[in-house]
Amino acid sequence: MDEFVAWLWDVTYWHWWALAVLLIGVEVFAASTFLLWPAFAAVVVGIVVAFAPDLDWRLQLIGFAGLSVVATIGGRALWQRYRGETTEPNLNRRGQQYVGRRLTLTDDFADGAGRVHLDDTWWPARTIDGRPIASGRLVEIVSVQGIEVQVKEC
Repeated sequence: MDEFVAWLWDVTYWHWWALAVLLIGVEVFAASTFLLWPAFAAVVVGIVVAFAPDLDWRLQLIGFAGLSVVATIGGRALWQRYRGETTEPNLNRRGQQYVGRRLTLTDDFADGAGRVHLDDTWWPARTIDGRPIASGRLVEIVSVQGIEVQVKEC
């Protein structure tokens, strides 16, 4: 236990920079940008400790905690402001990509429910007004609710 306490009294800038590298390494696998900001705070504290090596470890820790909070809030705000528009807003929402698509029914919709074949998958479907639709008719997908597509007759 004495070795651990003695280590705390001798925290150097290398410890903070090692923590920053560790946090960035974890961030590479997490891909959330959340640990990037505390890593930035660790680098800043490491720079401060490099110029003021006699700074108490408790003040270093308080500085790291405060800088982590400020950097996280500020970094998130900057990220939201400058992240830009995407050309594929529905990239990871497969069902939303089908909205507006027209297709010909291969099965009858008895009581307004059935299934539709989209690309390589059969999706459960329902008409928006609950009316039956015969096979061979053209329908348009108007929305997706969970795994069920809602269609209307064209």
